Amino acid sequence: MDVTSLSGRGFARFLAAGSYFLRKYRGVLNGLNVYPVPDGDTGTNMYFTVRSAAQAAYASRSSTVSAVAAAAAHGALVGARGNSGVILSQMLRGFAHHVRHRSEIDAFVAATALREAAVAARQALQDPVEGTIVSVADAAADAAYRYALHEPDLVRFLSGVLRFANAALDRTPEQLASLKEAGVVDAGGAGFVYLLEGALAFLPEGRLQSTAFPRRPLRSEVFSPKQSVGVMRYCTEMVLEQAACGPLDLRRALEPRTESLLVVGDRPTLKVHVHTDDPDRVTNVAARFGTVTRVKIDDMAQQHRMLLVEPPAQQRSVVAVVPGPGFETIARELGAEVTLSSMGNPSVAELVLALNNCVSPNVYLFTNGDDAIAPAREAASRCDKVVAVVPTRNAVEGISGLIAARADGMRSPEAILGAAQCTLSARVFYEGKSARAVVGEHSFAGASIADVTRAAIDAMRQRDAGGLVTLYYGGSQREKDAQRLSEEVCGGEAGTEVEYYYGGMKNAEYWVAFDE
Repeated sequence: MDVTSLSGRGFARFLAAGSYFLRKYRGVLNGLNVYPVPDGDTGTNMYFTVRSAAQAAYASRSSTVSAVAAAAAHGALVGARGNSGVILSQMLRGFAHHVRHRSEIDAFVAATALREAAVAARQALQDPVEGTIVSVADAAADAAYRYALHEPDLVRFLSGVLRFANAALDRTPEQLASLKEAGVVDAGGAGFVYLLEGALAFLPEGRLQSTAFPRRPLRSEVFSPKQSVGVMRYCTEMVLEQAACGPLDLRRALEPRTESLLVVGDRPTLKVHVHTDDPDRVTNVAARFGTVTRVKIDDMAQQHRMLLVEPPAQQRSVVAVVPGPGFETIARELGAEVTLSSMGNPSVAELVLALNNCVSPNVYLFTNGDDAIAPAREAASRCDKVVAVVPTRNAVEGISGLIAARADGMRSPEAILGAAQCTLSARVFYEGKSARAVVGEHSFAGASIADVTRAAIDAMRQRDAGGLVTLYYGGSQREKDAQRLSEEVCGGEAGTEVEYYYGGMKNAEYWVAFDE
């Protein structure tokens, strides 16, 4: 069935989906980040910006797109981080302005709103540079207008826009010399593409069936000593509340001895992002015009030095024990070099062989099951590698651990395991004629898979509503079953998003992951 309109609730889902994708891929974006400053934090900044927008969108509790878009724009403004995050907040502001009188929008209005968003992004910059997020946004807006003239279905419309955005992203190295030298596409532009991909994944009939990382650097040494942060080494951000001036007046006051200056928003709330050699001077000047809040100062030269000491390129190989072919595909896309099946539990000899097949002398070994922990530790003591065993208890924890290791550059198995265990999990299976779900030490029995899955999700929630539910299907389940289950257990529930992927395990119908 065609999707021809987007309500306020739909727009909130759009942003939530984008924030989940940016969280998942923020490590990839950080690895691409060489422009305007090689400080390796674009993915993290964009994720926190969109998350702030999504939280504000849901908090508005409105069904009209005008109210939700306005709330999201304000949330993004006060929560914006980094150059790309501030630009993205301006795009949301431009979008909100365009839809300010509408309760819902169709493909044509979405296209014209995207055009205003792209214009707002350029207007926020003193000297827009081609080959960055603004170029990708322009290409997406141009494609959106062309598609909207003949394509009312939002899924096909957004799919077409995404293809043109990806093509524009591929052109960024030819537009910007620093990208071509490093062998990467623009990090901000890639983040914008991931935002669109997330939205498409959550639209009906537009779901993506596996994660992917298509934007890895072409060469491993992205960050090099030849790159320079310069004297304007402090990335300084703040929010000016009760502002007695507009953005242009504050920009003029802050311009001396600054670079990458962005002043966005409007009275009474302005957001400032600037690179300076004297953060105190910047905050003191801003304080003349209002109340300075949310000050954040990062030493970009220090960040770059850390990237040189421990570059984001993979320094360890990864071995993952997996319960099925779907999990194997996902694990490899998340960086696993070697995988082996957990069916029947891997022996010490099989684990040693897998470890010795790795290229790197240093290896992470994700056990992804309690029964594999002891043989994994024994194998680690017998092989020729330096092995860090990450004792994840199931494949859901393993995936979260792989995402955390790639996204946040974690180096210790303890840190990875801690991040992995932030994702709660449930195993759903048949027991005789009834269905059962196990969450930690708790077990739920019921007449149907949907009943016990719903009970498991309720048990995993730390608050009243919301969160990301991921279903990995296997056993006797097929894609259509996973789609139906996702609609039954969470369909229409405010603040809750559902993904489903093929897991392929034989010992369960579903593994369910829950993230706040």
